[in-house]
Amino acid sequence: MLASLFSVACLLALPGYAQSETAQAKGRKLAPSILNVIPPGHEPGDTSQGPVDLPLVSKHSNLAWEPKEIAKSDTLIERSKQIVFRGDVHCLEFAFKPVRMIDVELPTKTGFRQTRVWYLLYRVRYLGSDLRPTLEKDKFANPVYDTSAVSAKWVRFIPDFRFSSSLLSEPLLDRVIHPAKKAIAERERVGATLHDSVSIQRVKIPLSTTADDHPVWGVATWIGINPNTDFFSVQVRGLTNAQQVEQGQGEFVIKRKTLELFFTRPGDTIDELEDRIRFGIPAIEDPARQRYFLEKFGVQERVDYQWIYR
Repeated sequence: MLASLFSVACLLALPGYAQSETAQAKGRKLAPSILNVIPPGHEPGDTSQGPVDLPLVSKHSNLAWEPKEIAKSDTLIERSKQIVFRGDVHCLEFAFKPVRMIDVELPTKTGFRQTRVWYLLYRVRYLGSDLRPTLEKDKFANPVYDTSAVSAKWVRFIPDFRFSSSLLSEPLLDRVIHPAKKAIAERERVGATLHDSVSIQRVKIPLSTTADDHPVWGVATWIGINPNTDFFSVQVRGLTNAQQVEQGQGEFVIKRKTLELFFTRPGDTIDELEDRIRFGIPAIEDPARQRYFLEKFGVQERVDYQWIYR
């Protein structure tokens, strides 16, 4: 009896028998062709925002006055107009597998219920090459801005995943579903810890180079998706700190640079788990049919993804 117990204890102590998340994370390494890779989408124009008038221009017009000894352009009100904000911009590489589904037992008030979960498995990497606005002078000695490439030691990913389709009244924000994350990790076996949209925020994503790679894996999950969904998109915010500041009615309107991924699901409500969801808007030879697909996604031309300010 003691010998049997000793044998079991030895087996549990061996690598591969521990049930921790770290041990479960060890698995296969996905082939590069399995992932769709979106390169960093930051551009020189993202380093500037505006021009806009500061709120005090409209809220405190009584501060306007006619100076006698200085130029009017030097007064507080005038200097608060047509302001341009500048700053460094970074962007993560985003790689992913097309959206999939999995059935998971989720707790309810009366017990457990099998629930269909839609999920997007992804990987992010920080490749550096941030854009920094640099003040220079042209041949006429006028100040102009160019950009230079810089890199930080690490960045964070504060994700915001939203599922959109014509069958939804508003985009559906992803939810942290721990039982689903565990089931997805066991199914996908990415060979690393799989984060949800909360836990990944605590991770410092180091600079990756050809000699030293630091991928971080995560998953976005949704429930309550209409089984009749055929055309949908996923908006991903947080990959970049790029934003636009626009003039509102006395206030700023801030829009964040967002990656939008398009998907099609050629299937029906029968055997949903067997349906293969495809990335991108299909290319159709028939012009009328192609317009039908474009209208479904609300775009003017066929694309797989786009960067937008929203």
